[in-house]
Amino acid sequence: MRFFFFLLMLVLIFGSLVVGAFYLIAQLLGRINLNPESPAWKKTLEGLRDKVKAQAAGALVPWDKEMLSLLSLNRSNVKKPGFFNSTAEGVFTTIFQEPVLAYAEQKSGGTGVIVARTSDREFIFRQKGKETEIWLNGQPFGVFVETSLLAAGKTSRLLARIEKKPGEPQFHVLLGDAVVASIANPALVDSPNPRALTLLRDVSSEEESILLALTILVVVR
Repeated sequence: MRFFFFLLMLVLIFGSLVVGAFYLIAQLLGRINLNPESPAWKKTLEGLRDKVKAQAAGALVPWDKEMLSLLSLNRSNVKKPGFFNSTAEGVFTTIFQEPVLAYAEQKSGGTGVIVARTSDREFIFRQKGKETEIWLNGQPFGVFVETSLLAAGKTSRLLARIEKKPGEPQFHVLLGDAVVASIANPALVDSPNPRALTLLRDVSSEEESILLALTILVVVR
């Protein structure tokens, strides 16, 4: 009896070591090189873009000036990270269940990359710690730090600021000194068909991209 108990313990220990080794290998393979010039970074982007392209598959509805206020928190084709897969993906729909925003995200520790696209634009987010660099259609767009979005480049002009208050269902977004929109807190959804963002006034094309970038950062979690 003792022999079988001893043998069982050996099997369990060996199994734990094997699982631990595979987990470590998976984590090492999933690490993201955040140097934009590195082959690893380009390979990461290529992989995420392929996933987004497969998700969208030409089915995203055309983006127009109404879409920002119609974007909902509901998703389709959701795929969550697995044991050997650190990628999450899905498609956000409008409040009318139309596919409008496809995304793929890869995270490893305190770093992460998000590729998200509508029918007419692509966002890339490179997250490291509390700082996130953002590209729009392949061009540097901004840097999000804490609650502020700064313009890319030497000027670091303040583009927008989010007011996040614990327990609040909406996060106010300020452009300049005025609140122009609010982003829904995904953790406090009380509706089966919640809007992702509520606009308080008409916005320009640049302001629309600013608000969409911030919304993606908040809701892709």
